[in-house]
Amino acid sequence: MVDSVLSKLLAADSDLEAQEARLLAQLEALQAKRGSLKSVMEIFGPDQPTAEDNNAEVAPNLTSVVAVDQPKEKLEKGASKRRAKAPKGKVAQPRSKTSKGLKSGRRGWQKYMRDEYLQTPLPKVVAGILKSKPKKTFEIQEVVNTIVEEDIPASERKGARNRISNILAEGARKKEWSRPKDGCYRFSK
Repeated sequence: MVDSVLSKLLAADSDLEAQEARLLAQLEALQAKRGSLKSVMEIFGPDQPTAEDNNAEVAPNLTSVVAVDQPKEKLEKGASKRRAKAPKGKVAQPRSKTSKGLKSGRRGWQKYMRDEYLQTPLPKVVAGILKSKPKKTFEIQEVVNTIVEEDIPASERKGARNRISNILAEGARKKEWSRPKDGCYRFSK
């Protein structure tokens, strides 16, 4: 009886160990892919926000989740392997925080977005504005003024207007809202 329980426990332990090895291999592969992606992102500009910036408080550290029940020597051995296989190249410098917080990583007209819209994708913001007054016909400039701050420079306002205009036109093409006349949009159809 004791031997059969012990053999089952040993089998379960070996299964978990094999699963752990697979997960660690997957984690290392993902980290390598992510390192490659980051190096490509640096080409387009080091000031671009990353998933780490946006999810730093939400996403747990995977190595700590995997390593909870590991003996100390296994943890140290696995950690040194991961460090040794880390992609070489530029080390990302932490961005300094400005008084505007999340706006610091934004470029162009996006740094003039109102705080209440920063965490929401722009197409959802535009749809929300139209839904808030479904019978009202909005001009593009009204939607722009709702999304961006008043002190936006004219050159940046033009970029915001172009982006928002494209979203409004796309929504009308997809029949999410209607375009009663050029430059005007209404949520109710």
